[in-house]
Amino acid sequence: MAQTAGRTGFSLIEVMVALVIVAITASLAFASHRRYLLRSYRLEAIQALLAAAAEQEKFHLAHGRYSDRLDARAGAETPGLPVSSVTPRRRYAMTVELADAGVFRLVATSLADGGQRDDAECRWFSIDETGRRQARDSKGLDSTSRCW
Repeated sequence: MAQTAGRTGFSLIEVMVALVIVAITASLAFASHRRYLLRSYRLEAIQALLAAAAEQEKFHLAHGRYSDRLDARAGAETPGLPVSSVTPRRRYAMTVELADAGVFRLVATSLADGGQRDDAECRWFSIDETGRRQARDSKGLDSTSRCW
């Protein structure tokens, strides 16, 4: 009997095993990437709220009350905060939910087309004059410890 010469190439089983390993690795990498992407979106809301809270304190020092207005321009007839009502990457809408002489609450709510529609854990963020931070999920339940 003649012996077969050394074979070259891969068998179908070897190729399938390699593809399965690549698919599992890619799915794990994608899930991890998505988690970090959602966290970066949340940080956008947090950063905007902290900046707006700092502006509220400046406004309070200058006017003796907190502002109930965002998107104000310098020298505007009605004073307000020079903070946009939408975060820079347009993922969250900012509002002043409560404002008077002694208290304020700023809220950031995720926008439907902002890219974080899969983020059911952190849909609503807020901060008040005491620095108290809150977050709520898509069902309205407290998720502060996971989001802030």
